[in-house]
Amino acid sequence: MLGSRVLSAKSHLLRCSSTGQFQYIQADQLEVSPGGSGYMSRIETEYLLNEALHNNSMADLLPNYVEPFALTPSTGGTAIDSNGKIYYSDGDRQEIWVLAPNGTTSLLARDHRLLWIDALWLGTQQRLWMCASQLNRGDLFLPPGNQINTIKKPIYIYTIDDGRRPHTLDHT
Repeated sequence: MLGSRVLSAKSHLLRCSSTGQFQYIQADQLEVSPGGSGYMSRIETEYLLNEALHNNSMADLLPNYVEPFALTPSTGGTAIDSNGKIYYSDGDRQEIWVLAPNGTTSLLARDHRLLWIDALWLGTQQRLWMCASQLNRGDLFLPPGNQINTIKKPIYIYTIDDGRRPHTLDHT
């Protein structure tokens, strides 16, 4: 399924460095809630696990089971906790947001250093790990001014401690 929203970071639409074409959001993040169904856009896990849907003709039916759930920004990563809350990054605003199972959102952190947070991870020490990958500054995208690879090293990993527990299915 082709993405319908252009990727963006720091309020700039991102283009592929090799083609100059806009880059679209695809199905990148996948989280499984404690009840077995995901959020943002969601699909019941049974449809992903159903063997009959894995052949080519039946796989085309999967989009019929996807439901929109929450409007989220261009995000680099997600993590889910044991209560089904999804933590996601906002690449435009350098923020981390929390999406509750009922669809409400709340701001967790905002900092200019949280540039393209990717691969969020909830560890068993009840800490949220966030890698500031700066992917928008790498060779894949044409940044403003067309300067290729403006990643500033070192690349940092930040953490927030506040008692979050990882989802049991995420740590099996």
